[in-house]
Amino acid sequence: MVTSRDVAQHAGVSQATVSRVLNGSPRVSAATVARVQDAIAALDYHPNAAAASMKTRRTGTIGIIIDQLSNPFFVEVLESLAQVFADAGQRVLVWDPSHHEDAAIHALRDRTVDGVVIAAWQDDSPAMQAALASGRPVVMLNRRPSGTGFDSVTSENRAGGRLVAHYLAAHRPGPALFVAGRPGTSTAQDRAEGFLAGLSEAGAPPPAIVDGDYRAETAQQAVRAHIADHGVPRSVFCANDLMAFGALNALAVDGVRVPDDTWVVGFDDVAMAGWPVIGLTTVSQHSRDMARAGADMLLRRITEGGSDCEHRTFPAQLVVRTSTAGVPAQGS
Repeated sequence: MVTSRDVAQHAGVSQATVSRVLNGSPRVSAATVARVQDAIAALDYHPNAAAASMKTRRTGTIGIIIDQLSNPFFVEVLESLAQVFADAGQRVLVWDPSHHEDAAIHALRDRTVDGVVIAAWQDDSPAMQAALASGRPVVMLNRRPSGTGFDSVTSENRAGGRLVAHYLAAHRPGPALFVAGRPGTSTAQDRAEGFLAGLSEAGAPPPAIVDGDYRAETAQQAVRAHIADHGVPRSVFCANDLMAFGALNALAVDGVRVPDDTWVVGFDDVAMAGWPVIGLTTVSQHSRDMARAGADMLLRRITEGGSDCEHRTFPAQLVVRTSTAGVPAQGS
């Protein structure tokens, strides 16, 4: 069995230098790194992960708590997180609180992971509470932490809601239907507050509001019920893209033409929103950039520590497509 001592002898360096190269230390010259890497390749050396873990007290594993993987937003987030962690040589454990609650709790209590990314809606989830109590570094993704001493990455949700309000008030005035997000979540609260404040600032009437849960089926039912009771609204704003897709489907079933009869706006800017057959106007919160920033933040916290919490916010951007007739936003 090839050992690090064999690699050191082959490369003509000390065993400590091999260890520094394997741990990514910046205190090794490029030429020495190249010699060590050549020796590793020539000898087909594979470091003993268990031994390394005992020395560093790290597992080389990151936990990701994420739900609603039927939502393309979370799929994009998970893909970006996994790529950053893989590039850093980290394994990932992914838990959906609605399906793998016990496994997540046990892993967190057993300190199986070095850090956790939380990208789940359920603030009161036992898995989330276990993560917060684990003593491991935690990054909250796409959520505004409330009274927690943890790092976070989110977007300007209030500003995004306000952008939609100003846009609709200027270009599609009249009664709007707002399909809000899941009650009790910071994203839903912030988007709703921004949207309502923006309408008030523009002197527009308040919208009809129904609570959603970020699922397409809920929005579809809400839109059809609203049309049956009140007629076709001038516009429909959904608190995420998946609900906007449901709204578009409901309108098509009822023979309502978009954008001729009503406009539809979403929030997230998932890849499907840009498909020509959909053409959804939406608020981009740069999900992949947020995920990569959150992953980098967690890796820094694991390796460097520190006590001051870091919070990063990405700007919201209105992306106009055919579901609002392609009418550009003011100033764009």
